[in-house]
Amino acid sequence: MAAVSCTLSEEQLLCSICLEVFSAPVTTPCGHSFCSACINLHWHSSDSITCPLCKQDLSSTPHLKVNTVLAEMVSQLKVTPEDEDLDTEKEISEPQSPAPVEVDCEVSAPVEVDCDLCPEPRLRALKSCLVCLASYCQSHLQPHLTNPRLRRHQLIEALPNLEEHICPEHDRPLELFCRDHSHFLCLECSYREDQSHNTVHVKDECEAQQTEVEEQIKQRLLKIEEIRGSVELSQKNADSEIQDGIRVFNTLMECVQQSLDSFKQSIEEKHRKSEEEAAQLIEKIQTEISALEQREAEMERLWSSGDHLQFVQTFTSTKPAPALKDWTEETVRAPSYEGRVAKAVSELERNLYPQMEQIYKAELKKVKEFAVEVTLDPDTANPHLVLSEDLKQVHDSDHKKNLPENTKRFSSFLCVLGKQKFSSGKFYFEVQVKGKPGWVLGVAEESVDRKEQNTQTPQNGHWLIYMNGDEYETKEEPPVILPMRSTPEKVGVFVDYNEGLISFYDVSKTHLIFSFTDCCFTENILLLLNPCDNDDGTNSAPLVLTPVVK
Repeated sequence: MAAVSCTLSEEQLLCSICLEVFSAPVTTPCGHSFCSACINLHWHSSDSITCPLCKQDLSSTPHLKVNTVLAEMVSQLKVTPEDEDLDTEKEISEPQSPAPVEVDCEVSAPVEVDCDLCPEPRLRALKSCLVCLASYCQSHLQPHLTNPRLRRHQLIEALPNLEEHICPEHDRPLELFCRDHSHFLCLECSYREDQSHNTVHVKDECEAQQTEVEEQIKQRLLKIEEIRGSVELSQKNADSEIQDGIRVFNTLMECVQQSLDSFKQSIEEKHRKSEEEAAQLIEKIQTEISALEQREAEMERLWSSGDHLQFVQTFTSTKPAPALKDWTEETVRAPSYEGRVAKAVSELERNLYPQMEQIYKAELKKVKEFAVEVTLDPDTANPHLVLSEDLKQVHDSDHKKNLPENTKRFSSFLCVLGKQKFSSGKFYFEVQVKGKPGWVLGVAEESVDRKEQNTQTPQNGHWLIYMNGDEYETKEEPPVILPMRSTPEKVGVFVDYNEGLISFYDVSKTHLIFSFTDCCFTENILLLLNPCDNDDGTNSAPLVLTPVVK
């Protein structure tokens, strides 16, 4: 009879909103009672302030006070039934055969937890209830599986420290998680919390973290596919360029076989580097995927236990997400190998000039399609230089002009930069050098030192060729002497920024002078002209940016 009496009393003390025993019960002006958190949350999410039971309109949110009589009854209920239930459960457990139950609990519970209702010796608990704050063996768990009211309680794998799942202030389950501050809340805490905080159910947070890991794996698998696609494109471009080279060199007879082998080896080496780079990236991504898959497996194990709080605690604090690299911008660029055929052929020029001339004509015609209009930037010109009004010509005046000093202006070299900046793609321009025994031209990075007299080499951000009398050289260490059959009157400069290629052409003779390959550009590049010293009038002719005739 005690059990029946307790059940009747408990049914009378249920909140009609959450259907649980009252927590901090308050009474509305119409006489109905609810949990303080439940009624406030109900009004907060409703358009009108009405009683959930009788629907009486309360106009505005009333000031509610705790129903002390009802609260005392709830307090007594939480104390009294525990002893009575214990006696009843003892009677039920006595005829129970412990052996099979212990085996069952052993398999189900990852941590050995005793049933709170069993007499000594206690059986191992199978489940824990976050509402009753008790753990039950198979026998004492049956009311939670059959009683309609108890079936609403939240059951998890048996745990030894259930109090950690309960709010110490409001004695309610910690069902919510604040993402802003990474801490847990009960329902009543959430009402008092700042409503702007990002608060979600613990189960939702578990699912969100699982989804995040799955998405991270998906993104990395897609990145692998992207990298593999780049490698395939690299192979396709390499194959295409190799075939073009073979067709060219087949017309140059057996004497070019050695150069052909060298040409193929150069391209294949570059492609091999692309493959190696791709393999390294894939290996790094696979490593992250392995770590994420291991984390996913651990999540799945905790998720299957039903302990959402432990899940979030584990993967938020104890085992936070591993540091992952953002692969969005990482990729393996597929080289185009453009210009390598022309460079290989130029090395055979002394022996094969007639055949080479036809090749260069075709190459020059192709790069001229990328012609751009460029002008000179007077703010960068050395004070000794004179620029034309249209900013297309420059020469040395032999006299230093009184110009305002600025960080852009060259002071050590007789140089001037172009106004136009290039950070991708291809471009081509032409410079008239007719009548000049000395000149320097090419491209340079925007950040080159313009005050100190440093060596203007590729290592310092300059890619230049220069003429000094009858000698043509590259601005390298050591310089490369360029064999020339004639003095060029107009020099064409072609740049493929992405490929790292800079080629210089004798436009009149359709001859490739030299190519810088595998340049590593990391910033804007601009044209650079240096008309060199006037030399008492012998080198007074200007360098002229001329229109490109296609």
